[in-house]
Amino acid sequence: MKQILLAFIATIMLASCSQRQEATQFQADSTGIDTTVLCVAVMPAMSCLPVYYAEKTGLADSLGLEMQLLRYQAQMDIDTAIINGYADIAFTDLIRCARLSKQVDLAPIASCDEPLSLISLKTKRVKQVNQMKEQMIAVSRLSATDYWCDRVLDSTRTSYDDIYRPQINDVWLRAEMLRQGLIDAAIMGEPFATWMTMLGHKRLFESRGKQPQLYAWAASTATKQQQKAFLNVLKEATTRLSKPSEATLLRDILKQEYQLPPALVDTLELQRVKQVTTVRESDITAAQDWLKRKYDNKKRRK
Repeated sequence: MKQILLAFIATIMLASCSQRQEATQFQADSTGIDTTVLCVAVMPAMSCLPVYYAEKTGLADSLGLEMQLLRYQAQMDIDTAIINGYADIAFTDLIRCARLSKQVDLAPIASCDEPLSLISLKTKRVKQVNQMKEQMIAVSRLSATDYWCDRVLDSTRTSYDDIYRPQINDVWLRAEMLRQGLIDAAIMGEPFATWMTMLGHKRLFESRGKQPQLYAWAASTATKQQQKAFLNVLKEATTRLSKPSEATLLRDILKQEYQLPPALVDTLELQRVKQVTTVRESDITAAQDWLKRKYDNKKRRK
């Protein structure tokens, strides 16, 4: 039954992703790219909110940064944009960064406090993580969602083989599938995790405040001057959007860019986005070590 359901999920994913990417996928024009424009790959995550804000308000232009947003729904698509040279700066995490750095010249430039949550389907009699055996937890493999899934399960000594992990890369689709009861649980970021809890689904774990902070901004082809200008825009946007006077604009961004239901957004308590910090070497090491263990375990299972 699980195999049939997983196959059904895969079919939905392919159909949905295909349809959504037609509208959001960035198409590079090798003959018409303006190299002075900083291309920034973003996705519906709270750490990206200041960037959407900076574009919508014209803040980037006013601070002298010519910026173009490449909008994606999944980290996997952002990876592709980095590899193909479409993105100069991208929203990714340190595990993705560790993997991509073997293919492209890439370095994290700022750490974002981007908490991830384990959300369980409300119709399941699951109230604690140690009750997740034989459940389906949707993640994006070899990413921060996969990392935190491992850490949560390790804390309860739950075996890797006891959990089904369908790969749902599209963050909106992951939330929608949980909403429709097509998966048992999911690791997801904000504001989707809060959306699910408002619908009655259960938050069993949250990584907020825990180390390492795996989400980061990563630079590939951006010059040092562009990186500095981008960080200045990011910090100024984060400061401005925390003002109560910007609440209406932020709700508009959540409706348009994050595709959240208007009725939800109008009642959603807006969370404050924290300023970015310097990426710590210990966090990079932790991501690399986990990725190495993941590959080693995969070889042993073969």
